[in-house]
Formats: sequence, structure tokens, C-alpha cells
Amino acid sequence: MTESSRWFHARPAAGAAFGALLAAILGSLAPDWILLLLCALLVPVTAFLFRKRSALFLLPLLMLLVLIRITLLPEKLSGDGAIAQFLFRLRASLLGNADALFSDEAAAARGLLLGDAGMLTASEHAQYANVGLLHLFAVSGLHVTVLVGMLSGLIRTQNRALGLGLLTLFLLFFCAVTGFSASVLRAAFVLIGFRVSRTFDRRPDAPSIFCHAFALTLLVEPFAFRKAGFQLSFAAMGGMVLFARAFRKAFPKRMRSLRIASALSGASAATVGMLPVLAVHFGALAWASIPLSILLIPTMPVILLCGFFAVLLYGIAPHLSEILSYPAYGAIKLISLTAQSLDVPVLRLPAPQPWVIALYFLALLLCSPLFLKNRKRPPWLGLGLLTVSVLLWFLL
Repeated sequence: MTESSRWFHARPAAGAAFGALLAAILGSLAPDWILLLLCALLVPVTAFLFRKRSALFLLPLLMLLVLIRITLLPEKLSGDGAIAQFLFRLRASLLGNADALFSDEAAAARGLLLGDAGMLTASEHAQYANVGLLHLFAVSGLHVTVLVGMLSGLIRTQNRALGLGLLTLFLLFFCAVTGFSASVLRAAFVLIGFRVSRTFDRRPDAPSIFCHAFALTLLVEPFAFRKAGFQLSFAAMGGMVLFARAFRKAFPKRMRSLRIASALSGASAATVGMLPVLAVHFGALAWASIPLSILLIPTMPVILLCGFFAVLLYGIAPHLSEILSYPAYGAIKLISLTAQSLDVPVLRLPAPQPWVIALYFLALLLCSPLFLKNRKRPPWLGLGLLTVSVLLWFLL
């Protein structure tokens, strides 16, 4: 197939499914039947598009299972089983350990380590939200990446299959102790997808991995699409998949290899993806969130490595846990003081209509490299639709 005859540039099948799944996220802002309809339509569409691609035949099957799961099974499966009760008690025990170790910062420690922000007071919640740091309390890709990096450093093996198995077991354990939140499930499935690609010497395809993570997350938590965490998590990742590399290319060549360029481009792309979802759920954007998050990211390895081990080991070796908790406590205190001391004005955003959000994401897809026939030309159609969607957003 020649370049001029393609609809859009690279990996057309993955790009089409990626667009359909982003549309399914938008369905969460409307009645449930829209998501069911999109799942039903996606099954034959992906079966047609992926019929010649070796690994991607799984996506139609997964989406069919999601459709069956949403339609026929109850919202929550029974939690009376022995495994469910064990996991519940384990999580409760770890939360109690966090309370004992971090005293006055226990509420923040619960959120940063185990994804439980329920003990934050209304004023604390508002302080973290106003400076754009509330996302740190939704255990997500950053937390999972740091912990997996730690595990990879501790366990080195030449057997790729064994490494993949150990990684999967660890991620399942971490998902369990953090309550199987959508953001953790998404991050776990994405990391496993990349490791599977490397295990079988295949080039990782980020859009395809995104699609599979979406389907698997809905399979585990089928009605998670109603929650803000699910929508924000996948919208942020969608923005990074589409635009992180393009934003990074905007930096001078000598700066592109720096970590600051990677962090800024990733955070900016995620914000672009999340913007309308943020407007729907919070009605505001903390403009300081990107620089503050980048400045405080170096504290996360300290919090996670020291704090998570301290919480895990407290019942076995309390004195060692207390020693490990000191660096984590200092890092948590730094984040807390930052939120308390800064008074940053936020940008108020009106809640857009669902069809305006759909137009916004369609414009993003048409602006992305996946949908560009010629990358040397500006995406005039996408930019035009984006301008129209933003105008309609603020005028209607």
C-alpha cells in the first residue's frame, strides 16, 4: 500500500481501534447504552481490521467478553470468597500499618502508598487540588513504574518468561493491596503488554497496548468507566500515546535526550488528553500542576521504596519499618508543606457538552501522527476541528 493511498500514517489498525476506544471513554459521560453499543460495534470492526495481524486478534475477543460481562453479570462480584476476604484483610492491615508509622501524615501516606485518600479532610483535599497535586493520591503509572523498576533491579534473570511471570505476580499483588483501582489496573496491564512484546522480540506498539489495557481493565472492573479515576487515567494515557513524542520534538535537539524534556512533554500531553474530563469532574485546571509535579517527582521513589517496604514489614520487623519510614515521612511532609504554603489561582473551566467532548477528542486524533498522511504538513483538519470544539466548549 502506497503512502498516498493510506487513510492515515502508521499502524492503521491500531489507530482505528485506538480511536474507537477513546470514543468508548466518552461514552462514560453519557448513558450506559452508548458504551454497550460501542463495544458491540468494536467487535466486528476490530475483527476485520486485525485479521492479518498476529497478536491483535485478542482485542475483539476481549471486547466481546467485556460486552457479555457488562450485560449479563452484576456490577460487583461477590466478595464473600476466601481470596476476596484475605485481600480485604491484607489491605486493611497495611492501611493500619500506615496509620501507625506516619502519625500526623497518615492520611497522606494512605493515599500516596495505597491509593486510599478517604482520610483526607475537606480542607486538605482542596489544598492538594488547588496546586494540582491531587493526582499523586491516585496510585497510577508513576507508582507502578517506580516499583517495577525497583523489582527489576533486585531480581535479575536471563530467562525472559520467568521475569515476565514474576513481574505479573508482583503487579497482581500491588493491584490487590491498592484496591484494584482503574488507574493501577491500567498501568499494570500496560507494563505487562510492553514486557510481553519484549519477551517475544516484538516491537512494542503503544496504541495497541493501550487498547488491550482498556479492554482488560473493563473486564476486571466493568463499570469502572463511570468513575472519574478511570476516565482521567485513560484520557491522560491517550494524550501521552498520541502527543508525547511530538511534544518532545518541539525541544531543541540537544535537549530532547534530557529527562526534563521527557517529563515536560509527557505531562503536557497528558494534560491535553485530560482537559475536558477535568472540566466535567472538577471544573478547574491547576496551571501549576505540571511544574510542581515535575519538581516533586524525585520524592516518589523515596516514598514508594522506603514507605511501601516499611508498611509491608511493620508486622514482622517494626523497628526496621520505623527506620525505613523516616525518609518516606520526610518526602511526604515536603509534599504536604508545598500544598499548604502555596496559594495558586486555578483556571476555571466550564463543563462541556458530551458531543463537544467527542468533537475535541476526534480533533486530537486527527492532529496525531497516527492520522497524518504526510507528517511534514500541518494537520489542518484536526486543528480546525480543535478550534471549533474549544469555541463551542466556552460559548455554549
